[in-house]
Amino acid sequence: MHLDMDSYFASIEQQANPALRGKAIGITGRPTEKSIVVASSRESKRYGVKAGMTAWEAKKLCPDLLLVPGHGIRYREITKQFLKILETFTPIIEVFSVDEVFMNVTQEANRHGGPVPMACAIKDVFRTSLGECITATIGIASSKTFAKLIASQNKPDGIGFLDPEELPELLETTPVAKVCGIGPRIEKRLHRMGVRTLAELGETPENLLRREFGIYGRFLKAVGCGYDPHPVSPFTQVSDVKSIGHSRSLRPDLRPLESALLVLRGLCDRVGWRMRRAGYVGRTVHCWYRSLSLTQFGGKQTTLPLPTDDGHDIYLACLDVLNRMPSRPEEVSKIGVSVSQLQEKAKTPIPLFAADRRRGRLNDAIDIVRARFGEASIRTADVLLFKPIPDHVSGFTMTQDEWED
Repeated sequence: MHLDMDSYFASIEQQANPALRGKAIGITGRPTEKSIVVASSRESKRYGVKAGMTAWEAKKLCPDLLLVPGHGIRYREITKQFLKILETFTPIIEVFSVDEVFMNVTQEANRHGGPVPMACAIKDVFRTSLGECITATIGIASSKTFAKLIASQNKPDGIGFLDPEELPELLETTPVAKVCGIGPRIEKRLHRMGVRTLAELGETPENLLRREFGIYGRFLKAVGCGYDPHPVSPFTQVSDVKSIGHSRSLRPDLRPLESALLVLRGLCDRVGWRMRRAGYVGRTVHCWYRSLSLTQFGGKQTTLPLPTDDGHDIYLACLDVLNRMPSRPEEVSKIGVSVSQLQEKAKTPIPLFAADRRRGRLNDAIDIVRARFGEASIRTADVLLFKPIPDHVSGFTMTQDEWED
């Protein structure tokens, strides 16, 4: 099963405040037109309001839109509640996001009369425990990818079941972009190969997909043949860290690229600090940006000859990535960096050159200062050249009571 909460943040606010029920609302970090809509209610979605849209664009589509400040603590508490409910139905639950989970119910479904009656029972408990406004859509199939696909076709508040006999028709009629994991860039590359539907993807030789997409080609071939090789991984089993990164949405004065690079320098420094705290070094640096239109996305990665946890090295790698892009935007709305191919620092050789060892001792000293006086106590000079971005921008504000709790 794939369970997806419907208009999650907005539904929680409508459940908490009856005055918002039936109204078109958008959840923001701050209730101003300079903010960004991070979630929208069913009512506002009918006007085309989407997550990631600037508040003024959303207001243009829906003049009656109410901007409501989000409450992160409230959302986390509801997530904990619905996870506890699901644990009474099956122990095999994989948390996909704050409002989505996968569940393996192969052993438990028969106790409820089958998977569809089991899904109905889950929705009934949700309605009683969480409230009438907070609903979920459940997709049922033999694998994760197709359970999510079926759920997306039955939103909101529905139940979808994929009968194995219906699978061939689904493969013939479903565009590749409908599958989670196949974004616009992969879709374009598949189209260039003449692949537009899942059935055509399944007919494509795996060696061609591997040649174009590397190891990811195996997954694409599997999905095209109607299955997903990835099992449901219970959230109680903590997996190894795959990458460490940071990104920031930029206010207007920081959107010119030269200003955005100052923000990027601070992000690289923060990533390096987090890596050192976690005891990792990494080799692959991925730098990306999003344009003002929120539709153009640019990003590339580079692999360093030696692993690093130094913010300066990470920033230089980002500049190299940006310089290798065919075109660079004049302004960006968001910028980010992440480091992958992580390995434990304790298992890596000591740097050969004295300059690298001195740099390591400098980072150790910086970390000691930050551990005692906070992250902002010592920073690179670049980040002092602009007014700091408040922590609540693109996030949620908290009341004094919530902080104390």
